[in-house]
Amino acid sequence: MARRRTTVQNELIEKYGNMTWEEATEHFIDSMKMKGLSYHTRRWHRENLQAVIKVLKLKEYPTEPGLITEAMLREVVLHMIDSALSPTTINHRVRSLKQLYQYLTAEGLVNSNPAERLERKKARSARIEAFTEEQLRAILAAPDKSQFVGLRDYTFMLLLLDTGVRLSELVNIKLVDLKMVENEVVITEGKGCKSRRVFVSAKTKEMIKKHLRVRGDIPGNPYLFVSVEYKPMKQRNVQERLTIYGKKAKIEGVRVSPHTFRHYVDSQVMGSVTQKIF
Repeated sequence: MARRRTTVQNELIEKYGNMTWEEATEHFIDSMKMKGLSYHTRRWHRENLQAVIKVLKLKEYPTEPGLITEAMLREVVLHMIDSALSPTTINHRVRSLKQLYQYLTAEGLVNSNPAERLERKKARSARIEAFTEEQLRAILAAPDKSQFVGLRDYTFMLLLLDTGVRLSELVNIKLVDLKMVENEVVITEGKGCKSRRVFVSAKTKEMIKKHLRVRGDIPGNPYLFVSVEYKPMKQRNVQERLTIYGKKAKIEGVRVSPHTFRHYVDSQVMGSVTQKIF
């Protein structure tokens, strides 16, 4: 019986032990690209899987996906729990593990799915505090609109308030996406790679036009919001600017972030947010 078990194990190693974790990850990421999933989704899964391989190496487990067992993956999850990672972070990594192995199993690249029975941790639902109108007015008063940076930041804050777009959507807005005659902006890189149109108020439309005059024509840069070096704004740049204005406005008890702007928009029952503020 022991000899038979050894023979089967050797056959598995010979058939499935040659593909590395990195190769499997690349195959998986490429499959998502073929399906049209966004760059941010692909990067999110890659980062989760990179975190998993670090723990596998730390525990000196095999790193070939075909040789990893359910028990090994459970030990990886326990290590994350013992490391005091948040349930949300752990669940993200478990989700990526499950999707990776679903892909590898479907493609016949592994013999079995060791992640199939992994369970996600129960996470407390986080309550997002919304801005008060007073806080919102204070934040909007913080940028120096006589300067390019202040005018730009004021404009993207109004756009966030009017539309509730996600941060990734905001920084990907291009000049061709502006439909000012219709008071609309086309979001071409939305969730699930679906495009949609969002409405802007007269106030936001006015500020977009002012911003465009100051921004001017930048050859090779089609994006609405740019840095002082004329490069496309990154997501972290937007967050950094909002953090600065939050401190300047002395905002307490609520995180000044694009998501909080989005949450404020969702909390409004009817009417344009900027119409209520101004």
